[in-house]
Amino acid sequence: MTVDVHNLHQAANEELIKGNDDKAIEIYKKIVELEPADEIALSQLMDLYLERDKFMYYIMRSNVNIVQHKYEHAINDVKKALNLDSNSADARRKLARLYKVSGKNLRAIDEFLKLLDIDSTQKDAYIELIDLYTKENSTESAIGIAKKAVSTFENDNNFKNILANLYFKLGDYSNALEVVQDDYLKSKILLQDEQNDKAKEILDKLKENKDLYKEQNKEQLAAYYLLEAQYFYNEKQFDKSLKSVEKYTDISLPNPLSFQMKALIFEGLGDEFKSSYNWGYCYKLQKRPDEAIVEFTHAYNANPKDKNTLIELANLYANNGEKFASMEYWKKVYEIDEDKRAGQILGDFYYQQGDIKLAEYYGKTIEKKELKEAQYQDEGLLEKIISFFSKK
Repeated sequence: MTVDVHNLHQAANEELIKGNDDKAIEIYKKIVELEPADEIALSQLMDLYLERDKFMYYIMRSNVNIVQHKYEHAINDVKKALNLDSNSADARRKLARLYKVSGKNLRAIDEFLKLLDIDSTQKDAYIELIDLYTKENSTESAIGIAKKAVSTFENDNNFKNILANLYFKLGDYSNALEVVQDDYLKSKILLQDEQNDKAKEILDKLKENKDLYKEQNKEQLAAYYLLEAQYFYNEKQFDKSLKSVEKYTDISLPNPLSFQMKALIFEGLGDEFKSSYNWGYCYKLQKRPDEAIVEFTHAYNANPKDKNTLIELANLYANNGEKFASMEYWKKVYEIDEDKRAGQILGDFYYQQGDIKLAEYYGKTIEKKELKEAQYQDEGLLEKIISFFSKK
């Protein structure tokens, strides 16, 4: 709690003692503006509104429940507030967002639609609805809301770009190009539609802008290099495309998209190993381990001596709980150059399995006492076998 807020609490308390409830409410509201999760201020406001304003009482009680993560109670409180004033945009928005954070997307959609019935100029409601419909895989419904937003806010290019992106996801490039305002998104749509020459015109203009290379515009520069890579890819200039991807990763660091682009480029170059290798990393970063294993296996088949591929397969199988499969790949790593890490992993594994000889082979240090115990166990087993057969 900051010093200012502490002082405000003292001031509010003094007003309460004096009986100046209105002034106390004013101060507590100021505290909530500074610290929205200040439970003391919210509780005091709830108590102060109890007798004077039931609507505000339920709203404040819902805020207390939100701070305490009691979302179902908060929802019930907001509903009670709306029973007293069904046209409150603030209460309707609060209920919609509570449904959203509770994972009740369809109910949240209903409430945001009601909010727009109350006030069609609520920009946040359009954005929330588009997001919710997208999460529910209802792109057509999202497009319908975006079109209403574009109609309501004719001068807002943000909504036009949102609509263009939704059309783009559906593969409706014609409608997307009609509304798009952002040059980066426009060139992306054109490239996907294989209108390379038109896309190149936009990319050339973007490249000429000196501001693009300023430190604060790194994200835009990364986006430019990715579009440039796609342009060269479409033109089958694969070496140039690869250089553009590398420039992109210099800024954005490796990510699924960069590995996907590299995989496609190497496919174009006919390099089966590097294509599968990059697909493997793409799926790994997307947390799709089974598909990553398939692609790294393809890479291994194309180049059985690549250590990085073997290590990736060993780790992926280990993470999947398939220890024996993992060890087979660690063996292959060890066979290449007696890799110390592979030896340590294999030594520990075989030691845990009770195979002292293999554990020693891979460099595991075994105490003499343990060797003797293992030897006695082996001799005891041999005696039992001889005894068993001598009785026959």
